[in-house]
Amino acid sequence: MRPRFPRTDTSYYPIGGGLDLVTSAITKPPGRCIDAQNYEPDPVNGNRRINGYERFDGRTSPSSASYWVITATITGALAVGNTITGLTSAATGKVLAISGSTIVLGRVSGTFQSGEALQVGGTTRATSTSTAAENGATDPEDHVDYRLLAANDRRADIGAVPGSGQIRGGFVYNDVCYVFRDNAGATAGDLYKQTAGGWVQVTFGRELQFTGAVAEVFVGNTITGATSGATATVVRAMLRTGTWTVSGAGTLILSGVVGTFQNGENIQVGGVTKVVANGADSAITRAPGGRVEAVEGNFGGTSATKRIYGADGVNKAFEFDGTNYIPIRTGMTTDTPLHVAVHKARLWLSFDASLQFSGANQPYSWTVLTGASEIGMGDSITGIIPQVGNSSGASLLVAIRNSYAILYGSSSSDFNLVPSGSELGYSAYTMQVIGNDTYGLTANGVQALITTLNYGDFEFASLSVLVQPLLAQKRAQGVTPTASVALKAKNQYRLFFSDNTCLVFGLNGQKVNGILPLNYGRVVRCMWDAVLSTGEEVTYFGSDDGYVYKDNTGTSFDGSAIESWMRLAFNNLQSPQLRKDYRRAVFETTCEGYSSVNVTYDLGYGNPTVEPAAVQQYQTLIGAGGYWDQFTWDAFTWDAGVVTNAQMSIDGTETNINFLAYSSSAKDDPHVFQGVTLLFTPRRLARGAS
Repeated sequence: MRPRFPRTDTSYYPIGGGLDLVTSAITKPPGRCIDAQNYEPDPVNGNRRINGYERFDGRTSPSSASYWVITATITGALAVGNTITGLTSAATGKVLAISGSTIVLGRVSGTFQSGEALQVGGTTRATSTSTAAENGATDPEDHVDYRLLAANDRRADIGAVPGSGQIRGGFVYNDVCYVFRDNAGATAGDLYKQTAGGWVQVTFGRELQFTGAVAEVFVGNTITGATSGATATVVRAMLRTGTWTVSGAGTLILSGVVGTFQNGENIQVGGVTKVVANGADSAITRAPGGRVEAVEGNFGGTSATKRIYGADGVNKAFEFDGTNYIPIRTGMTTDTPLHVAVHKARLWLSFDASLQFSGANQPYSWTVLTGASEIGMGDSITGIIPQVGNSSGASLLVAIRNSYAILYGSSSSDFNLVPSGSELGYSAYTMQVIGNDTYGLTANGVQALITTLNYGDFEFASLSVLVQPLLAQKRAQGVTPTASVALKAKNQYRLFFSDNTCLVFGLNGQKVNGILPLNYGRVVRCMWDAVLSTGEEVTYFGSDDGYVYKDNTGTSFDGSAIESWMRLAFNNLQSPQLRKDYRRAVFETTCEGYSSVNVTYDLGYGNPTVEPAAVQQYQTLIGAGGYWDQFTWDAFTWDAGVVTNAQMSIDGTETNINFLAYSSSAKDDPHVFQGVTLLFTPRRLARGAS
């Protein structure tokens, strides 16, 4: 008679669904997380270790830097940091590492030859025995090590935005990144742009106020002061009130000013008086402080008239065309709008509880003669967000502190503001449009304003139910939201907080397929994104240290390790009272290059009587509760594009099991955990079970 061996069963479950802090342990889907950091919901399935971020100023990005490997017979003193020159080829390179006869180089220029002398400062230190191979390491781990060395070497070149204090905001215009920061003395606000040599300050021009217009002044006109003899070229002719022939008043933005225009003098073009100077010309300046919000608009109908419009709460609204910074005067006594939007061919600005809009296709005109007007909202406005569309056509969401309203209509003659009746208001800088819906943080958590065909056209949908305890904890600790972004390529909404953390919402249409927490290790004060002409989606953020960082790139947090973990829910295999001998786990995974991850398990809701086979120090995880604090780790190292069979042995008997993945690395590529197959043997019912 053949001996009977214990039956081995298998059970597969997908990983996904994000962090779940509210579902009871016994009913929680096993693919969800009970604790996590720096994993994101994968657009297809599973949880993905995030990309990093790196400092940015327009120079060679650290993550794109190459390294070269050359072998040599070393005969003299050669050290990391030396610049070597090939005596024959005249090629140069910076030594990043030396391992035996292998020299790792960065910043290589030219082509090294085999057999040539390698010199430092004119003295031969080695003789090459090979040519230099770009990114030529044969071992995958060596490759990521050398890649990180090259990235760190380039990273040192990239500078902070000149000035002082935090980054005040930024935008991308015609594929160029622009950023605001206060000057060194914090007496003015400056604007900088990326270049191949780093940040370069944008020079502001001069402006001249005018009244008494009798004829129109055009862009490109050369104006002359009839009394002063001063001359300048008109960059922008901005009529604010009246008309060009009756009581017109406004601003001329000037370049190439020679001399000083005088108050009250006639301003002429070709000897013909056009307007009267209302004061001397003055330099355009920005006050320090504020939080810049910027949007793109086009009031001219051609690609050449596409411009940036912005507001920050301490300065006048502005227009920017890549060269000229144009302050926009509305006539308000305190002319410092906080929020900005472009909607229905008008520029919209908020002044506390006042919503104002310009004339049609006239962002400089704030007079009723051109259709400009004001709407009182009754409470502080926290955002102005154009909606993609609903049954009444495109509309405008006006968020206020404790509610919101939807503005319908196409012109000042039929604009209709419909209050929501809801007592939920969105927090400033948390609102993002994804698809046809708007996402943002309210007092009741993250809510989506979803377009419908029902009465009212919009309805709320709560998104953050599964992480509501975490949001409540942040609120109790005084943690505030700081920024948000919509990542279209990943179909994500990301919400950042003042404690350096972020919640990333993975979206599948109007449904959330998972919410996971991130920790950037530094506060994200402002964030902006764009789709470049190449089709690449880019995201930048500013922090308190004055650096601009490019997000979702590289393998590190600007050279520091990305510490990540993912603790899955306990899985009872649909038999919560049945003990099982757990034998093996097989993880369905993918890797985007090279990655090393430590994986372990916990039994019986962290039952302290179930001892691990060996003792190793375990990384303490926040919010994990009373789990056993010593583990046997199994290290998975992946160096292929697709890995389908990462396995670990298990030795333990309990009613349920969960898994923990942990990594902390500055060099590893992202990886994805997609699912788990468990091999187990059913045993008896747990004691006390009926």
